Amino acid sequence: MHNAKYEAALSVAETGSLKKTAELLGYTQTGVSYLINSLEEELDMQLFVRNYGGTVLTAEGKTLLPYIRSVCNCENLLMSKVHEMKHLNSGLLRIASFSSVHTNWLPAMVKVYQSLYPGIEVEMKCCDDYDRLEEMICTGEVDCGFVILPTKKKMKVTEIYTDSVVAVIGEQHPLAEQPCFPVSQLDAFPYIQSLVSSEREVEELFAKYGKKADIAHRVDNDFTMLSMISNGYGFAIFPRLLLEHLNFPIVAKPLDPPEDRKIGFAVRAAGLAPGTVKSFQQTAQKWIQTWKA
Repeated sequence: MHNAKYEAALSVAETGSLKKTAELLGYTQTGVSYLINSLEEELDMQLFVRNYGGTVLTAEGKTLLPYIRSVCNCENLLMSKVHEMKHLNSGLLRIASFSSVHTNWLPAMVKVYQSLYPGIEVEMKCCDDYDRLEEMICTGEVDCGFVILPTKKKMKVTEIYTDSVVAVIGEQHPLAEQPCFPVSQLDAFPYIQSLVSSEREVEELFAKYGKKADIAHRVDNDFTMLSMISNGYGFAIFPRLLLEHLNFPIVAKPLDPPEDRKIGFAVRAAGLAPGTVKSFQQTAQKWIQTWKA
C-alpha cells in the first residue's frame, strides 16, 4: 500500500535534494524526479522549484506538505493496525452455533482460544433455527458458525464432527431394556416435539422411513421435554451431543439402523476469512480431537 510519490515528496522537502532522496529511498535520481513530476501532474500543481542550490518547495508545496505528511502517517497507522490484526493482537470474533454446540463445546473452545489470543474479544450467539443460523453467517452478521450438513445456503464449510442421533426414553419405557430403538417403531409411541430446537433433522428422519410421528405434546424447552420423558409422557429424538452432562433419569437408545448428523464449521462463501476465524477454526478442531479422545 506504500505511496512512493508522497514518500518521495516528503523526503525531497526535508533534504532539499533529489540526489539525497534517491540515496535514502533506494531509487535513481531520475526515478525520484519522475515520482515528483508524476505527483505534480496528478495534483495539477507545481510543488517544487529545481535550481542549482537544490530543490525547494513552492508556496503551494508548503501549503500542501502537512496534508501529504498526514496521508503518509495515516497509511502507516493503517498498515500497523493490519499487521497487529494479522498477528491477532486485537480484534472481534463473532461466532454462531446451535444449542448443543453452544452449551457443550463453545465455552471450552473459547477459553482455550483466548488463552492463546487474549487480545481477541469473542461474541457467542445461539440460534436453533438452522435457516436463520445460516443466514447470519452468509450476511456477515457473524464471522463464522457451527452448522448442520448439508447446508441450504452456499457457504465455505468444513466437516468437523459426526454426532449420533438417539431416541430418548424414560427408564420405565417398554424399550428401556432393549439395546436399541428400532426405526420401525418410530410411530408406535407418543412423541414429544420441540418448538425451540430445529425439527428439520427429525422430520427428515421420520420421512426417510415413511413414518409419521404420533405427536402427543409440543414443548418450547428442551429441559422440560427431558423432564416429561423421564416421567413417561413420551419419547423424543435428540442428538447425543445435547445430552452431555445431563442428570435426568432417561435412557438414550441408539437407533436401528444407526443415524447421525454431520456438524460443520462455516464461513460465508465470499471473500477471505479473517485471521481470527482461521485461528479459531484451528483451535476448535484441535479441541474436538482432544474432546473425542
